[in-house]
Amino acid sequence: MTDKTETMIAAARGCLGTPFHHQGRVAGVGLDCIGLIVLAMRAAGLSVEDQTDYAPRPDGASLIAALIAHGWRPTETGGIHGGDVLVFRYDHQPQHVALATSPTTLIHSFAPVGKVVETEIGAYWMRRLVGVYRLEGSIWH
Repeated sequence: MTDKTETMIAAARGCLGTPFHHQGRVAGVGLDCIGLIVLAMRAAGLSVEDQTDYAPRPDGASLIAALIAHGWRPTETGGIHGGDVLVFRYDHQPQHVALATSPTTLIHSFAPVGKVVETEIGAYWMRRLVGVYRLEGSIWH
């Protein structure tokens, strides 16, 4: 893992237990799934243009477009690595993101649980996984 990957994961882990709050962007006060990724990226020194005017179930195309605009690229080889952004479907489209902390674990702010949690990437999540996105190239190094 790169230093920036480790910084992102450490920043996300520092938010464990933060309450879920739609469009939340403050560690310890309230975060949603996108807010956690934004916070982690900023902790790693990456510039992020944040948008907080989305519905509780964000538009999947806009979610993917935002990841790509910030340098994340879909990967179909090499499995899941710590630092990857995982995209999951709900209502038949991408609507939830998490940060992989290892090939078998993820951290996310998950509304049904009500807070930021780290958990195994089990069968439930693998059924919903629609994309693994990784920062590569000059933006990451």
